[in-house]
Amino acid sequence: MALCDEYLLVDLSMEVVPPGTEERPFVTTRSLLHDATTKYLISTHTHVGTHLEGPLHFFEAGKDLADFPLSAFWGRAWFLDIERVPEDRLLTEAFLAHRLEGKVAPGDILIARNLDEEAVSRFNVTKDRSLLPCFTPEAALWLRDRGLKMLGIDHLVRLGKDVAATRKLHEILLSADILLLEGLANLKAVQENPFFLIAFPYKARGIDSSLTRAVALVRR
Repeated sequence: MALCDEYLLVDLSMEVVPPGTEERPFVTTRSLLHDATTKYLISTHTHVGTHLEGPLHFFEAGKDLADFPLSAFWGRAWFLDIERVPEDRLLTEAFLAHRLEGKVAPGDILIARNLDEEAVSRFNVTKDRSLLPCFTPEAALWLRDRGLKMLGIDHLVRLGKDVAATRKLHEILLSADILLLEGLANLKAVQENPFFLIAFPYKARGIDSSLTRAVALVRR
């Protein structure tokens, strides 16, 4: 049986529509090549749409994504399913251990998925991000110590409760070469847990992060 007959690709990427937003612009301008065929000039930055963040995002002398082997960008992925957002909104070390102990192995990927419909509904009405669950720095240490290679989120999960906590999580994970995959979409379309994730970046030097087309590979 051909691989394409046995497996299905599920798109987990945001659609980026020009001109984007003021904070995350994606401005396209039509131009021409020397033979009068079309090309587009793009004005954007490295954190628009679904994107991968590497150590250079946080550390001046950190690795850029071209320093990583291809194996860093695909592999077995586990969902951290949040069926009920904790009252304090915190995804702690104990929360992760209860859900993931004995599952996550070195080289795995973790994707946080908020399935709390009530919490999501309140957020969609108010746009109050404080209603969303967030990781603690201690949870980041737990993931680092288990050899995780990538942590992914969509817009319904936060990496920290405030700027300081978010920066601390980045420091812990990126210093250990654990990539961050942000701006995921369509996570509910994947029913398998674990599943296979693929998220290749541009092969470009000197950039901290890269747009990516993230997909899940699942059995039909």
